[in-house]
Amino acid sequence: MRSTSAANWTSRRSTATHVALAIWVPGCALACWWQVRVALSGDDLGWVYSVMWPCFAVFGIVFWWHVVHDDPEEIGARGLRRLERDSDDPAGEEARRRSEETIRLAEEQDPELATYNEYLAELARQDDARPRSPTRRR
Repeated sequence: MRSTSAANWTSRRSTATHVALAIWVPGCALACWWQVRVALSGDDLGWVYSVMWPCFAVFGIVFWWHVVHDDPEEIGARGLRRLERDSDDPAGEEARRRSEETIRLAEEQDPELATYNEYLAELARQDDARPRSPTRRR
């Protein structure tokens, strides 16, 4: 989900990304110019690099756009934790119940799938039983 708040443009996260973009794009332009000069001096591989650097600049612009416009509370691990916390709604329970029913039917039709799912469940139980260090994130 996209957030449209003007505060997104001035948040600490966005400001750092603005600075990084202000360094990244001119750096890519400079590297492109340098590779064109290398290519013009006779190194054919320079033509490949002279196309690659503008692509990197575009990648940086796309990254910047997503960092500024994506709300960290709605995407990634934070978003999943929020969804789990807010999953008291009956629609979420109904979807979970239907998903479990679909898995059960698939396992009835394919015993190999049931064995594999049991193996994965056992691995998850073992992983949950292992002590975690306080600095290691899940």
